[in-house]
Amino acid sequence: MLQPSVHFLDFRDGNPAYDRFNVLWQLVDLDKQPTTLDRAVTTSDFHLAEGDLVVFPTLLSGAGEFEAMRFVGPKMTLSTGDAFPLLTAGIEYPEFPSLLIQHMDVSSLKDIYEAPFNAVLQEQSPKYNLKDIFSSDEEGYNEFWNDPPVARRRGPSGGDPWQISLSECIWIKTLEGKLSRDKMKNAEADKVEL
Repeated sequence: MLQPSVHFLDFRDGNPAYDRFNVLWQLVDLDKQPTTLDRAVTTSDFHLAEGDLVVFPTLLSGAGEFEAMRFVGPKMTLSTGDAFPLLTAGIEYPEFPSLLIQHMDVSSLKDIYEAPFNAVLQEQSPKYNLKDIFSSDEEGYNEFWNDPPVARRRGPSGGDPWQISLSECIWIKTLEGKLSRDKMKNAEADKVEL
């Protein structure tokens, strides 16, 4: 089963993304590595795969908990080399890109993405999880997973794709697929203790 990792990245040159929300993002220069703030971590430990989540914390404006998150789409070949499209993931709640889930069993999405989504939320507030978005309404939460929202294009693209060089990113950290599941279990245990 797919176990997506959650990668937290930042832009080396500040935050040039706000005016580019409506264009396709392409992560290019995949043969290069992002820089890191932690000298103990080598960037050779950075590995990106289709289905992973990429979060740019500086993009959080308060509009929604998922505005800073992107899904890593299927690798594509451009004239300049390979690239990963970074696909929108919703704003106030997760939306799944059709390009990513068209080849997946929709009934497995909860098993695959519940823990990574919760890991993203817990970076914003340690006791926050996806059920909180649904005001702890179990029926609404189950409906979300039974009939997941699919991100649809809302009109024409806002221009040419934005190519983001991996070498122009700062790698903050990665929560490996298994680690995000462990983090979710620990947060659930903390909630039970309350």
